[in-house]
Amino acid sequence: MGLDEAVVTEIETMIVRAPDAHPMIKGLRGARKARFPLPGRGKSGGGRTIYYVAIAPGVLFMMTAYPKNERDDLSPEQRKAVLEAIASIKGVEP
Repeated sequence: MGLDEAVVTEIETMIVRAPDAHPMIKGLRGARKARFPLPGRGKSGGGRTIYYVAIAPGVLFMMTAYPKNERDDLSPEQRKAVLEAIASIKGVEP
């Protein structure tokens, strides 16, 4: 999506300050979706990031990020990839 390091840091900081503030995605074992502003678009027309917070201090896994104008939700393949990543993080079968 071409985000510079400062924007990525802002997104990470937003999530770390309130990791439970964003809605969980049904069926994705605790993965959440957060909205963030993109330059010139604001928050509602901005981007989305999918993330998972592990139960360990200071560990945040950002799974993907995308502009809202490209898609509203994850595709079945992307949902499967998120589930597989979370299973790998937890050390369990997907």
